[in-house]
Amino acid sequence: MDKNITVMVVEDILSARETVLNLLRALGFTHFLEAENGEEALEKIKDGVPGLIISDWNMPKMNGLNLLRAVRSRPETPYIPFIFLTSKSEVEDVALASDGGASAYLVKPVTIKALSEALNTVFEGGFEQDFELLKAEIQNLCAAKEQAKALDLLRRFELLYPSQMHRIRLAHVRVLMEFSDFPKAEEILCEILAANPLFARGWETMAKIQCWQGNNDQALAAVDKAVSISPNNTEYYILRGSINLHKEDLHAARNNFMTALNIDRKNDQIKQDIWNAYVDLDMVDEVQRDFGSYIFSSLTCDTLNNMAVAYRRKGELARAIEIYRAALAKEPDNPKILFNAAVAYVNRKQYGKAKSLLAHALGNDPDFEKAKALLKQISAHEHKNDEAEKSGDEK
Repeated sequence: MDKNITVMVVEDILSARETVLNLLRALGFTHFLEAENGEEALEKIKDGVPGLIISDWNMPKMNGLNLLRAVRSRPETPYIPFIFLTSKSEVEDVALASDGGASAYLVKPVTIKALSEALNTVFEGGFEQDFELLKAEIQNLCAAKEQAKALDLLRRFELLYPSQMHRIRLAHVRVLMEFSDFPKAEEILCEILAANPLFARGWETMAKIQCWQGNNDQALAAVDKAVSISPNNTEYYILRGSINLHKEDLHAARNNFMTALNIDRKNDQIKQDIWNAYVDLDMVDEVQRDFGSYIFSSLTCDTLNNMAVAYRRKGELARAIEIYRAALAKEPDNPKILFNAAVAYVNRKQYGKAKSLLAHALGNDPDFEKAKALLKQISAHEHKNDEAEKSGDEK
């Protein structure tokens, strides 16, 4: 363990912050950064990345969980060891911290023994960074259809980090799911959950396995377990709502999606995920009815495009064009959306507007072959009509 690293301590109560700093000094650490809340911590991280973050759970402005999520999402800080301080050892806090990527947690009042043990765990061989790099390699192997190589890498990695067996085996399960080997994936996952029944991510994965096999009741039972372990994790409510949609229980779906929104109102990704859950099942009218006014303005161009395509395929061209316009208001030079909007106008026989959009698309992407082909089709169609009109005039 390198005791020359800079440790950032994030705690809004000065006396509690000083207690942690004094314990760190007693353990030989000498370089520190201090912050009173998550917002201040993120500002200080911009000036220099610490080697360890120790953060309180409940703080004003930005709490510890949102700080953890922000740290894990930034390209320069995804592997920083992160230890949580909490005044209670409730299982939902611990589970939520684990889901978010926390390295360890400490229950207040912190003792030097507990802090020392947590530090030894966190700095044990750099597991987190190694695991993230391994998962990237596994993803590449799966894309190349190299299942055997991916599974072999995971087996060898487990030998290096036996204390992280359950997390590594969950990655093994996900590889099997990628290749649709659901029976084997379920078998291994049952072993993991038998040994660690409070592994919320394991229950989430079990729910996905059951859902993909069409076993919606079993999927709901599994995601209920995940929610009971980590009741503040929005991902589990979104998954449960999605399963409700598959069961055509729209009332239950809406309740679960609203719970996710109420837990984290400022998270636009939740809104995207809810919208996509409906659109993936061609429930565009239902999502408009239940969430349109609340979510629509937060949607990305890709989500709007997918929704407009769904309306276009249903033959509701006016609604599709309205949504394409909303998408183009956000990204006016997006070739894909310009092209799809042009297709909708062609379907309405509004060729002039279609040609204008296609010209715009080709101005931004001259090699857009589909746009070239459609423009050529429109020109041929217009030429044919012109010839027909001339023939009629001659008669």
